[in-house]
Amino acid sequence: MIAASVFSSCEFHLMKNYLTRLTRADRRDFLKSALAATGSVAALSAGPAAYAGSPNDRLNLAIVGTGGMGSGHLAWHADRPDVQVVAVCDVDASHLQAAQGRVPDAFASPDFRQVVTRDDVDAVVVATPDHWHALAAVAAANAGKHIYCEKPLANSVGEGRAIADAVKRNGVILQTGSHERSNRGASIAKQVVDGGRLGKVHTVQIRLPNADAHLQEVENFTTPPPDRDPPPELDWNFWLGHTPVVPYNEKRCHFFWRFHSAYGGGEITDRGAHVIDLAHYILGFDDSGPVHVSAVGKPPAGNFYDAFITFQFENEYPGGLKMIGDNSGPRGLSLIGDEGKLDIAVHGCALNAEPSSLLDGLDAPGGEAYSVHRSGWLAAIRGGAPVVAPAEAGHRTATACHLNNIAMRLGKSFDWDPATEQSPDAEVNAQLMPQMRSPWSLQA
Repeated sequence: MIAASVFSSCEFHLMKNYLTRLTRADRRDFLKSALAATGSVAALSAGPAAYAGSPNDRLNLAIVGTGGMGSGHLAWHADRPDVQVVAVCDVDASHLQAAQGRVPDAFASPDFRQVVTRDDVDAVVVATPDHWHALAAVAAANAGKHIYCEKPLANSVGEGRAIADAVKRNGVILQTGSHERSNRGASIAKQVVDGGRLGKVHTVQIRLPNADAHLQEVENFTTPPPDRDPPPELDWNFWLGHTPVVPYNEKRCHFFWRFHSAYGGGEITDRGAHVIDLAHYILGFDDSGPVHVSAVGKPPAGNFYDAFITFQFENEYPGGLKMIGDNSGPRGLSLIGDEGKLDIAVHGCALNAEPSSLLDGLDAPGGEAYSVHRSGWLAAIRGGAPVVAPAEAGHRTATACHLNNIAMRLGKSFDWDPATEQSPDAEVNAQLMPQMRSPWSLQA
């Protein structure tokens, strides 16, 4: 369950500022839901699938996390005639105010619990840092809301399982933000494999980037800026959430959080959640995963960042398939079979086949991947085709990424059972779920 006993004084003052800007009815709804939020997640349960309108009705949407990716989601949905953004949420008041400038009539709160429980919300976009995905998504599912959750689905194996179970239990629709699946090239690549044109695929080569400017900065980063008081617009304690209390540092949050293992998984989850995900999608591992994991890597210089950005891994999958990868770039993957080879570039999923005849006669609908992916989620909510990146698939991709990080942290290889999601190695199993700082907890 998700529980939070009381709000901190900082949280209270942040909320007070926003309460003064709400209508009387909204204030009443806010305070009513705030009381519910101090108890267990059972108090938030609302049965399956809150949206019951006709295909022509506007879908009422909430955005949880309005900086970074969230701002893109907000802009895209706010421009659609079939969607109304009715609520926005961010613990950074500057992000929240920018969102309100885009949707001035929307309810605004720094607390996701006040958003996902609203009766006028049909669906929720979760675009927070990774360590918040599980708490927000499980709360939304238990409140009967459909969910679009950015990738990676969760920041640990256990949190991902909690999300997938909550989605299934509550009968809601979740689309993981692995939008590369919605590229035309991904669909054609899947046709190549499903049609047997490659023969038996025995090897997958994963290439993640090594030359991005921000990666070079992180890799050579030895002297962080000094810790300091957080800026007044940011509720730092709330931002940390269930993770340990540490001083505020500008290089711990807002984009750079992904290189701290408490909040993200480094390159292997940040970019691997696209590239490894494509391999899972094309090869049919959306309900499975590796059976043996081996990986080596090193974190950046110094002791500030601790998420791996330099690595090599070799995983074995059911049927003897080998998935090998590193950060040699350029971003993409190669599928090697008995009858040929298929190279897939990321982003865009441009294809190169050897022999080229592997692609003869194949085609698929086009369109900009972000738009196709988001539109697919909205259509599924309205009764259309199932989403292409459901919760279980997102969880299995994230799990593959997390297992490689675990192998690097522990400095050893291990076996893995994708059916039980356990290893014979107790040290590995101890890494599957973080201990959450009170008052936050998560059980599915």
